[in-house]
Amino acid sequence: MRSVDPAYDDAVKLLARRDMSRRALTERLAAKGHGTGAIDEALLRLTRGGALDDAAYARRFIVSRGAARGRDRILAELASRGVAGEVAARAWADAAEGGARDDAAALAQAVRRRLGAPPGKADRARVARVYNALLSEGFEPASVASALVPYGLRGYEE
Repeated sequence: MRSVDPAYDDAVKLLARRDMSRRALTERLAAKGHGTGAIDEALLRLTRGGALDDAAYARRFIVSRGAARGRDRILAELASRGVAGEVAARAWADAAEGGARDDAAALAQAVRRRLGAPPGKADRARVARVYNALLSEGFEPASVASALVPYGLRGYEE
């Protein structure tokens, strides 16, 4: 038997299946045919109850998905999921300050996954491909260059 608030019921069911941002939940509820007023009321109830919080969602996302991705990539993914830039940036800073996120360790892990343990020598083309792949994962260029020096990257050192 459905309750008096079907938008709220659907929102609870959606959040029970998967963590999502406010925007993603709004889009899913609209796709189910709920009106704007009903969606707004459901989101308000969930926010007041603590079940819907973009800052908490961003922190969980960073911890769970950020192990092998850089800051820029994670923040872009959060933005694509509807989390405001300032909320995502604050969550990133909180994760880094709290020790839940170590960008240097994530970068080292990503390099080892591609090239093995240092020191190692790889041909220039392979090192260049790894450099570009790590940039696309959102790591800072200077950090990537430093991490690849033991593998033979030359000309990018600071």
